[in-house]
Amino acid sequence: MTTKKEKKKPETANDKKRRTRLSPEIRRKQILEAALVEFSAQGFAATSISRIAQRVGISKANVYVHFSSKDEIFETLLRSLSSLGKTQGNWRQIEDAEDVPGFIDNLVDATYASFTPEALAILRLMISEGHRIPDVLAKWHEGNVSARAERQAIIDEQVAAGRMKRSPLTEHFQFAMTPFVYAGVAKLVFGDAATEEVERMKDTHRKLLHQLLEP
Repeated sequence: MTTKKEKKKPETANDKKRRTRLSPEIRRKQILEAALVEFSAQGFAATSISRIAQRVGISKANVYVHFSSKDEIFETLLRSLSSLGKTQGNWRQIEDAEDVPGFIDNLVDATYASFTPEALAILRLMISEGHRIPDVLAKWHEGNVSARAERQAIIDEQVAAGRMKRSPLTEHFQFAMTPFVYAGVAKLVFGDAATEEVERMKDTHRKLLHQLLEP
């Protein structure tokens, strides 16, 4: 007795998605994006690795290939928050260039450009959920302290070479970023309604740094 061959089911988009092998960098990015959505919606404590995996469309085991724990995912998101870390290249430019005005413009433009929706979402998470994972927050802070010390050393070199004017601001350059922090809070609280005000802050911040730092 002959039997009819079963018709092959048409391949769905999900089937193709499951078969697609992505690079580790792309997969990590997908996991971080999914985690940010889940953390923002559910909070850190209520979010599970399973929920993150489900949002990405992969297995929980696949998440663990890239991150050892939920804490590590949160810590990675925090590291991506540092706008000054993203503009490290602009800081390094000043070591080889004597153009302090150009450095100031690069620093201000790149720093304020870091006000992306993702960065603001991570900042909101850090404020609201950081107390739940003090060890992770402390580790992130330790890394930032080290980076700030390196950047302060660059400023000290410029002052010693006479390319930047000595002032209380150059002695503790992190203070120069205070207007940026204030602008970030305004964006968090008021959203798009703060856009014009943040632009004015940026312009004033730029003028102030030129006035205080150029010899």
